[in-house]
Amino acid sequence: MLMRYWGRKPLELIDKIMNNVHGTVIDPFGGGGTIVFSALRHDNKAIYLDINPYAWLVTFVNVVSIDPKEFEEKSKEVLENVYLESVFSLHNDYLYYPNGKFFWKRRNADRITEFFSRENFMKLFSILKSIDKVESETEVKIALYAAFCSSLFTSSRMKRRNSGSWGVPSYWVPKEHEEVNAEDAFKMSVKRFSSYFRRNKGYELNVDVKLLIGNALAFNYPDQSIVFTDPPYFDEIQYMELSFFYWAWLRESNFKKVIREVLGYEPEFRISDEIIVNPNRGVTFDKYMETLKAFIIKVSKVNSKYLLFHYDNDKLREKVIKIVKENWTRIKVDDFEIVKQRKIGPRGGKKYLLVSSP
Repeated sequence: MLMRYWGRKPLELIDKIMNNVHGTVIDPFGGGGTIVFSALRHDNKAIYLDINPYAWLVTFVNVVSIDPKEFEEKSKEVLENVYLESVFSLHNDYLYYPNGKFFWKRRNADRITEFFSRENFMKLFSILKSIDKVESETEVKIALYAAFCSSLFTSSRMKRRNSGSWGVPSYWVPKEHEEVNAEDAFKMSVKRFSSYFRRNKGYELNVDVKLLIGNALAFNYPDQSIVFTDPPYFDEIQYMELSFFYWAWLRESNFKKVIREVLGYEPEFRISDEIIVNPNRGVTFDKYMETLKAFIIKVSKVNSKYLLFHYDNDKLREKVIKIVKENWTRIKVDDFEIVKQRKIGPRGGKKYLLVSSP
């Protein structure tokens, strides 16, 4: 897949489970889109849902068919028409919640702007504004915003020496860092995106797959559908908090207006809706379990259900199984361990729990 997302489940594991799944697959905690991608590869229809606009963007370029030729032409146009903007900071980009408390994963910076040198900041802002001005197919325009996002970490002070990705899920500037020139970072992203679009035909939006931004508890699930999802687990990764790094930039652009052309409404970035445990937001373990239970009850009448968790605590595992058994029928419990996988989350566990009612 093209763009990475924190805590993404191994595609090989999803594919193994998906071999026995046939129908319209709904993933209401869609994340980086691994489940809908697997569903499509197995000739199913798919519906993706997530509250996070950045996760939606990652999934969009991972699964939707995008014309590589037009993407390359418009990327070149973006760079040819960059006008250096004298802007030195983002609006309201401080790393704190609406309640005034700082982000839980904040370490040694107070705002997004601080992660960029003045030179790189101006170049990035100028590239973003140039993307706004490009006239293209909607899918290509969205891909350009995604390529821009893909260049942000590389051109920031968070980039550790000899590293290429955001491997540590927190906001920090390492003592030894080496940010890449912003224009070079964008060009590298464009090259990688173009190669991916040429190698992968992708799927047709609103025909093969629907991509939605919304709350899993507010969605109306058809009884005859299949819910296959991996909800955020306990306090593993603060997805919305980390995604703010990208959202703080995207909201400076026409991104929301472009997305409205696809969804029919402008996306909102609502950290308050995220169910993940977070003491700084006042989301306790009990609150997390209460919300998870509400979701399990909401989908109880759906024909087939698959709940996949990455976990590292046996007591929490048993609590999840207990809630599901109380609200679903025909329960099947399977355990998996992917020994060779890249570590997921701060504790790096490699165990998976699948609770299903096929």
